[in-house]
Amino acid sequence: MGLSFLNILLLSGMAVVAIPVLLHLLMRRKPVPHRFPALRFLQARSQVKKRRLKLQHLLLLLVRALALCMLVLALARPVLRGTGWIVDQEGPVAVACVVDTAPRMLLRQENRTRLDEVQDIASKLFEKLPPESKIAIVDTGDGGVSFSPSAVVAANRIERLRAGASSVNLATAMNDAVRLLESSDIGRRELYVFTDLSHGGWEQPVQADWDTLHPSVNLVFIDVSATHPQDFMLESLELSAERLTVGSPLNVSVTTRRVGPESARSVAVEFQDQEGGFVRRGEKPVVWKDGEEQEVRFEINGLEPGVHQGRVLIEGGDGLPADDSIEFTVDVGPPTRVLVASPEPVGTTGLIFVEAVAPFPLVSAGRSKFTVTLDSFDHLENASWSDFRSIVLIDPPPLPPRIWEMLHEWISKGGGLVVWLGPSAGKPVDFSSTESESVLGGQIKRVWRSPDRSNYFAPSSLDHPVLAAFRRVGDSVPWQDFPVFRHWEFQPTSENDDVESSAAIALASYRNGLPALFERILGKGRVVIVTTPVSQSADDPQAWNQLATGFEPWPFVMLANEILEYVVETPDSLNIKSGEVARLRLQRHDLPTATVRTPLGDTFPVAIDQQQGAIAVSATRQPGNYRIRSGGKTGGFVKGFSARLPKSSTDFSRLKDDELPLMLGVDRRIVLDTESLDRDVMNYRVGAELSGWFFLLAAGLLALDWWMSNRFYAPREGAEPEAGAAEIFAESIQADGDAGDIPPPPVPLSKSNEESMPPPLPTGIGTETEHSS
Repeated sequence: MGLSFLNILLLSGMAVVAIPVLLHLLMRRKPVPHRFPALRFLQARSQVKKRRLKLQHLLLLLVRALALCMLVLALARPVLRGTGWIVDQEGPVAVACVVDTAPRMLLRQENRTRLDEVQDIASKLFEKLPPESKIAIVDTGDGGVSFSPSAVVAANRIERLRAGASSVNLATAMNDAVRLLESSDIGRRELYVFTDLSHGGWEQPVQADWDTLHPSVNLVFIDVSATHPQDFMLESLELSAERLTVGSPLNVSVTTRRVGPESARSVAVEFQDQEGGFVRRGEKPVVWKDGEEQEVRFEINGLEPGVHQGRVLIEGGDGLPADDSIEFTVDVGPPTRVLVASPEPVGTTGLIFVEAVAPFPLVSAGRSKFTVTLDSFDHLENASWSDFRSIVLIDPPPLPPRIWEMLHEWISKGGGLVVWLGPSAGKPVDFSSTESESVLGGQIKRVWRSPDRSNYFAPSSLDHPVLAAFRRVGDSVPWQDFPVFRHWEFQPTSENDDVESSAAIALASYRNGLPALFERILGKGRVVIVTTPVSQSADDPQAWNQLATGFEPWPFVMLANEILEYVVETPDSLNIKSGEVARLRLQRHDLPTATVRTPLGDTFPVAIDQQQGAIAVSATRQPGNYRIRSGGKTGGFVKGFSARLPKSSTDFSRLKDDELPLMLGVDRRIVLDTESLDRDVMNYRVGAELSGWFFLLAAGLLALDWWMSNRFYAPREGAEPEAGAAEIFAESIQADGDAGDIPPPPVPLSKSNEESMPPPLPTGIGTETEHSS
């Protein structure tokens, strides 16, 4: 920060300061001679008066000179900005505009979106840029960073901006933009961030040391948020499952929220037909209240085998269409085939688990998720593993190395393995081997015992997909009613030579703190290990636990189903976030390409990986349903997936005042409109003008001059202009009280008493008082 002048040549007018000095010298009062007998009295008093008048004259001279200096400085238009004495108002500027193009920027207020506000302010900003300035447009969707060839091109780029899923956040876009500015050879650099200052836009804060890292960049935030937003929104959607068994119902749950006054609108669920149109399958009225969340549920029955795509939507329009609907995709097919191996007799040891995942009533009704084949370990090696999506080992004994090698190969190709360790494992040294360790990712060490019922399953977190279903019941799961008397201590291997595999990770623990549940990724498949079995009956005195045999063991049923669904689930997701890569395994190696149809109706080809039998679709920024086809009606296939906007894309709730410094930094400049932006830009490029302050100081000095003049030269009260010198001298002595400092003149001696008497009164003049003789 420095002092500069817009009209530095006017400083030459400072020469007028010499005028009061010349007038002071030329108009000095010359001494006026007076004849007075007591001359020495006047001479003594004259020295006192001269000193006082000299000081008064100098003070007046100083005030008048300063007043003239203030007037000259005000006319020179001083500003606080720049490093030199002369400000270059027309020098080029390097400008970067970071624009948030998330769908929430389409929020309307007074029939104008946030992007409309951005385009208006940016176009006016570009019009006022000096010639030869450089402009870069950086949006959160495209992520490209470069200077535009001209201001016209930059303005056209702003006009063409469209909202969509963000590929980068605002903080990252700012870092990209500032690197571009600092690479420019232009000295003046300005960064403008167009934002609605919402929670969705600022999930990541600006660097705390931004000003230290980029001192040469002028950072300005332009607030384009809506002052009084109103919206009906669908915040989230949950499906009972992405892959359904034929005959199973589909449960769809959506969370709604209202911003604005209370209103009534319906929420509907629709499915897409082969021609792309939507057929309504359900509708429910909802009373929307400001700030209140509600859950709306739908149950859809009778879905035919195949891929089904649909949407949940709000009836009617509102301020933000982007959160009025959420699309989804489900795949309906036959039950997943599972091979369960257990010790003899398999009808007893494997029955508990089989009834938990495929109960007989659901199997009879054709609504079971799984088709289970139960067999003994003796027949495991000869089973056709390729027909099954998952293998479950219940209380396995030490297995031959050949079987562990076969399991490793099968899992690596995408199979899912579940192991319930139990007493059949025998001695740890017999069960654990190099081959078993390559599959399980660890070794069993010893058996822990808790005969007093004090130990039980006690997960500390429900974040993993295996345990996420328990969130719906929260703390009401009575794990303490299903004690675990014995369990294995499983020690994961610290070193892992397989780059495509991970080490075994604990997912949940017992109350004694030891891990109860492990997961390992092996190639394209998954392995889940439980350190206690479910093969023993309730009347077995040597039972290791009561997980499956306690009173109403619904927690075990949930856990068994969630584990099995997790390991058979393919890594492909039918419902992804916009902008993510969609990967689908087609299990087809005979077709070279497939055609993808976007939600907007556009189509483009995508290659099928012949080795993996899978495709990857990266162009998923547009939310909605994507359809994938290859081949004809005979021998071809139809797949699909849905892309949903993340919650942050439509979260326009504004940051609170105390949150702004945390996310943007302290003392950030935030402008609201074009006028305030003009002032801010002028203060940076030209500086804050001080002319008004200097004019004010000059006026104050002139007022002070007037007051001092009246004070110093005001006539004394009672003194007349024609008064004699003696009278003026006598009055000054009385007024100043300095008479005692001047010695009185000597009084001459009288010759006689008569001479000292006053003369008699004239004859004939009476008196008011009579005197007696």
